[in-house]
Amino acid sequence: MAVSNFQPNRMDPRRNKWLAASLVALLLLSAGLAWISREEEKPVVERDAFAIIETEKVNRVTMARATDTVNLVYDGTRWTANGKDADVQMVKVLMATLRQAEPHRPVAARVVDTVRAQLGRRGTRVTVQQNDGTTLSFTAGGNRGKTEAWFMKAGEPQPYIMIIPGYRVYVSGIFELDASGWRNKRIFDFNWRNFKSLTATYPKEPASGFTVEMKQRYFGIRGLDPVDTTKLNDYLDAVSLLMANRFVAGSGTPELGEPVARIHILDIADRSYSLELFAPAGQDPEAFGRLADGQVVAFDRSDIAAIVRRKGWFVPGRE
Repeated sequence: MAVSNFQPNRMDPRRNKWLAASLVALLLLSAGLAWISREEEKPVVERDAFAIIETEKVNRVTMARATDTVNLVYDGTRWTANGKDADVQMVKVLMATLRQAEPHRPVAARVVDTVRAQLGRRGTRVTVQQNDGTTLSFTAGGNRGKTEAWFMKAGEPQPYIMIIPGYRVYVSGIFELDASGWRNKRIFDFNWRNFKSLTATYPKEPASGFTVEMKQRYFGIRGLDPVDTTKLNDYLDAVSLLMANRFVAGSGTPELGEPVARIHILDIADRSYSLELFAPAGQDPEAFGRLADGQVVAFDRSDIAAIVRRKGWFVPGRE
């Protein structure tokens, strides 16, 4: 009987090693992909998780940081910031933020501990209260470059990257303003229906001072007759519409020296509004003033020029 030439197919040992190494590499790659997938997996979060839909019901917002606390309160008529009239436009921006801010995605697991620590050190603890008793509490903050904003609900461990859809904006910025950033920037916030008198004084030029008061049906200047009514009306408009560029605090407060002018206003209820004005330095585009409560305010230099008028300027025919 003939012997068959058939022999079993034996694999080359080197090929076996190559296949084994390939199998190990595939297993490691699969494990790595599974780990990445698990790390980047997004917990379920509602788009309105931090939203206040009915912002008209909000009557208090507290923003507490390590350095200060801002209490915004609505009394049914007006908003105040730490007891001072609040800037209406800033309140509108705040309410728009509370309505529109939404989570873009959770902060990645690999950096979540770092983000939580930063929120604890530098974040703003925000509490929003509504008149129906509903409360929302969260901490707001972001990276140092203010290119990424984070919110984290009170009592929850997961922070989220926050956006306002359609806008490239640092969402947490509105919560990082100090108390002066919320103040109403209109200095003499009154209307002419309750106006009683305005007195302007010049410490180094006493004769240049004057008092504006109602004379029967029109405004006049005490002891000056006739008066250029166009100039007087322009002056009163400039005073009533005077707006601050900013409120100055801390290390940014300049050396002011002695005031060059003072303006004091009384309304019919004898509520007073006062402002001291200081000479601007050189070509500085800003001029500074000081309110009755000691708050230093920066103004546009041209706005101040319109209200630093001497008595003689109101005489008809004078330039």
